[in-house]
Amino acid sequence: MRKIFISTVLSLTLAAGLVACGPSPAQPGTQSGATAIPAVASDAAVIAEAKVVPANSVNLSFESGGKVAELLVVEGAVVTAGQPLARLDTRALALSVEQAQVSLQQAQADYDKLREGATPEQVALAQAEVARAQGSAQAIQSSVTQADLTAARAELESAKATLAQLEAGAKDTDRQSAQANLDQARAGLQTQRDALAQAKRIAELNVQKAANTLRNAQTEYSRIYWDNIEQDKLPGDLPQARKDAEANAQRAVADSETALAQAQLVVEQAKHAEVTGIQGAEAQVRDAEARLAKLLSPADADAIAAARAKVAAAQARLAQLTGGERQGNVAAAQAGVGSAEAKLAELKAGPTEATLAGSLARVKGAEVSLKQAQLALEKATLVAPIAGTVVELNLKVGEVPPATAPIIVLADFTSWEIDTEDLTELNIVKIREGDQVTVTFDALPGFELPGTVKQVKPLGKNRQGDIVYTVVVKPNTWDERLRWNMTASVQISSAGAAQ
Repeated sequence: MRKIFISTVLSLTLAAGLVACGPSPAQPGTQSGATAIPAVASDAAVIAEAKVVPANSVNLSFESGGKVAELLVVEGAVVTAGQPLARLDTRALALSVEQAQVSLQQAQADYDKLREGATPEQVALAQAEVARAQGSAQAIQSSVTQADLTAARAELESAKATLAQLEAGAKDTDRQSAQANLDQARAGLQTQRDALAQAKRIAELNVQKAANTLRNAQTEYSRIYWDNIEQDKLPGDLPQARKDAEANAQRAVADSETALAQAQLVVEQAKHAEVTGIQGAEAQVRDAEARLAKLLSPADADAIAAARAKVAAAQARLAQLTGGERQGNVAAAQAGVGSAEAKLAELKAGPTEATLAGSLARVKGAEVSLKQAQLALEKATLVAPIAGTVVELNLKVGEVPPATAPIIVLADFTSWEIDTEDLTELNIVKIREGDQVTVTFDALPGFELPGTVKQVKPLGKNRQGDIVYTVVVKPNTWDERLRWNMTASVQISSAGAAQ
């Protein structure tokens, strides 16, 4: 940027310079009215730096957060006022609208129901509730009998006795009985071991005996078999007696084999019986030891606590039947009767004005909530407030738009302005709206545009220690070569400067 400068030029000097230089030739590409003009003949002029801006532009952002779901335009697109530009993910907002609609329908239904008054069915139901409350109150008043009191006292005495027994510990007779049971179990274990071992030994001896019998039978069969073989070699048939003897010997072998297998099975059964019998006897010993240990050990703290809790519960039960708690239950039952009767009376009388007003207020509140939800849904779509061109687009689908910068810049390129940047307070007092202006541009040497002061903005801004003001110049013509933010210089022929 050029340094701030102010130049007051006498009109005579300007005129002389124009005569010396001659008129500026028209630049190529300009409109018919965009011709060079001579400086305004006035007593003084103000010169300032400026820039080219659209007469109407907006920086747009979403008012609420969320991910971008749709981009409906691209950079450079020409849009109309009210046209959608981008849309956030609206699924949650749509659900909020539906929920608000349901709430409104419910509030409206409740209000309509109040206005209609109670139905015969509702009155009948309230009457039934009164009868039920009366029956409950009567039942509570007559619920405690002498038998109930006797049972509650007996329960309390039993709980106290159990607690006392736990705190006192086991009796000597119980410990002696448990010791005797343990001794008996141990003796039974030894008896079992001896008896089962003996049975197993006998079964094993029977196996040996059966094995010897089998061997003897096999020897006898072998002898007869080979004798018959030798005898069969002689002339004539083998005598029947020898054949019978061989068959008998063979059957004796088979019987001996069966007897041996049976004896072996008895041994296996005896072994199994020994294992299971001893395990059962050992379990009885352990059980007896546990019972004796329990009697010899002090009472468990948890058991004592449980017994005390039972005493407390029995006392509470007795107090419930005889004390103030029962009176409270009776009073509560009577209050339930009164509440049921009051509800019945309210139904018969119909809703009060205050009740109707409250219900109507809930309807109005639901309507407001629905409008708020609909507004939030509408704000999720960014629309163009003016007709113009999309100059800048800082959005991507799936991203959350930045909160600190505009996401869409929209400008109307059909109307342009020239805004000054460096007019100090010493010079702004010389300028009036309607003053004639000559505009030149750094990018177009020798090219000038005529214009007028459209607005002198009243608020000055601090710029590097100086207070500067903005003057808006409206060009009388335009040139398509000019672009947004191009630098310019304005020469303002101010009537105020001559005063």
